[in-house]
Amino acid sequence: MTNFKNGLGSNIKYLRKVRNITQEDLAGVIGIHSRQLSKIETGEHFPSCKTLEKVCITLNVQPKELFDFDFLTEEYEGALSGTNNEAVFQVSSTPKNNVYQLRNTKAKGKNCTDQTMANTAKNLNKPIFVEYFDEKKSSKIVVFYPDGKEKVIRNSVDADAQRNLNYMVGEFRKISKDKKSSDYIKLALASLKNDDALEKLSNLVEGMKLARGIESK
Repeated sequence: MTNFKNGLGSNIKYLRKVRNITQEDLAGVIGIHSRQLSKIETGEHFPSCKTLEKVCITLNVQPKELFDFDFLTEEYEGALSGTNNEAVFQVSSTPKNNVYQLRNTKAKGKNCTDQTMANTAKNLNKPIFVEYFDEKKSSKIVVFYPDGKEKVIRNSVDADAQRNLNYMVGEFRKISKDKKSSDYIKLALASLKNDDALEKLSNLVEGMKLARGIESK
């Protein structure tokens, strides 16, 4: 289990990251130097009560969230992988007293539970995929969601489809308010089935190349 200072620092770091707040910005708001915040996040320093209060207000969290060490934060960071930086874990599927062992992260060999995974999804604010193994054979994949829900996926093809969907929904959400970008994506999707849309997309791409001074091959 993570020690007290490291656990608190790791939680602050994760909660800051999922809110897309830089170290410099958070330090500025709570009134400390960014180097001091860095030492807090790495467990070198322990913050004062006043600083903790400001952290809670700025990150919009309850104090208990900062002191929830039921997940191996530093090791879980090493499990973030893939093109969309998903959290993917492999665990033994034959638990002893509902406790599993991690297989494929920097925490390899350490223990965890389903509640650990649920808490991790909540703290990362993104779905995590857990693949369960009987010896060397994959038995199932479970997706843990930030809202506490779980979904069992029986094969890796479905799991890849779910990850792709999560990625695309996230990307579309970012550009949904930009009409030009949205129209471009809609045209690209239509071109997969429609020849007229494909020709229009091709002409649009050529125009974009000309605008950027790129010669067509």
